[in-house]
Amino acid sequence: MTTSTAPQASAFGRQMKQWRRISGLSQLDLAVRAGLSQRHVSFIETGRSRPGEDVIHKVAEALDVPLRDRNLMLEAAGLTPTYQELQLSDEMAAPYGMVVQKMLDAHMPYPAFVINRWWEMVNANESGRKLFPMFGDGPVDLVETFLKPGPIREMVDNFPAASWTFLRRLRREVTLAGPDERLDDLLRRAEAYIEDIPPDIEKPGDDLVVCPNLKIDGRIIRTVSMVARFGTAREVTLAELRVELMYPMDDEADQFFKAMAEDA
Repeated sequence: MTTSTAPQASAFGRQMKQWRRISGLSQLDLAVRAGLSQRHVSFIETGRSRPGEDVIHKVAEALDVPLRDRNLMLEAAGLTPTYQELQLSDEMAAPYGMVVQKMLDAHMPYPAFVINRWWEMVNANESGRKLFPMFGDGPVDLVETFLKPGPIREMVDNFPAASWTFLRRLRREVTLAGPDERLDDLLRRAEAYIEDIPPDIEKPGDDLVVCPNLKIDGRIIRTVSMVARFGTAREVTLAELRVELMYPMDDEADQFFKAMAEDA
């Protein structure tokens, strides 16, 4: 008497299925996007077929998988990662690091901050450092500094609205980033720090964009921020960096930032 066992999904097959579900696609949807047959997609997910590098790149592109996770998919299939992960000081990345620095400098007298995948501030312009001198040097965990009770949290006049906006944005990024223990831990800490604050519910007449309003020297400094990214990066670090550009929302805030920048 012989028995048969169903094939076990490969590490790559499990990752592909997980990303397909994150993207909300059926096997047929993925097959059409990637230029594969539905049968081939099914066989890969169940471990009955082993994908080559070309197929992996097609699948990753169809699922819009971040570069870091594309490397993990390649490794799961027993292949060498394609996408480099450099430091901005490395020779190949230095010209792009210079672009980031020029953006920071050009944004003066208003604050600007460089933030990585794990919500760490890794650089700031002079106004950014003056606005938050408690940041110091080196990577700064924004969940710890912004959401945890402390001096920066106390600065934010509209903390309930700003904190829930922060948390919703973090939740979206964690969902879209795929499996990442560091991001999962970040989200758990963020939720714990504001668990006693009722969710902010948008109402007619509210600000169209929610950003921190800062209590400084008895005044309320109203701000708004925009985000800049390398939209076509093919290297992990550059793909994950974002530059947060803070602007004044009124004349009082504008005068405050200009005076702060001029103050030696």
